[in-house]
Amino acid sequence: MTQPSLDLRDEFDYQPELIARLVDVYEIANNHRWIYASVIALTGAFFMLQWSLLADTAQYGHPWVGVPLIAMAVWLALAPAATVAKWVALPAHFSRDYLSYRDIHWMQQMTERHPVLVTSAEPFLNAREPVPVGALREFWAPLVREEERQKR
Repeated sequence: MTQPSLDLRDEFDYQPELIARLVDVYEIANNHRWIYASVIALTGAFFMLQWSLLADTAQYGHPWVGVPLIAMAVWLALAPAATVAKWVALPAHFSRDYLSYRDIHWMQQMTERHPVLVTSAEPFLNAREPVPVGALREFWAPLVREEERQKR
């Protein structure tokens, strides 16, 4: 197994479970984005090819499906890593769980590593009520952006 390029562990070698899953999915999406974009574009081209192959596309084919598929393939190929990370984190928005103290401590450690993130994490770090897991989604994309910037 290779070491992931995003190391988001704190000094206690901890990262929230959701972040660990997001890092894995992000690594797969980022490392193989050209393959995914090519497959999606080929699928879109197949659907659009139905316009020229089928005489009655209204009854047998769905060539209009190819247009959004090709648009999605172009977006995936050209989008910056932070944007892909934001969309990968979308399922966190629908979770009804709350962050633990350890998760909030991890978030604070990441703000110490990247001081630019203080403004996006401050409402969650100073919250008097439980913080929903969806807060990690708002924190995830800027964190990936800063990690990528630090690598360069």
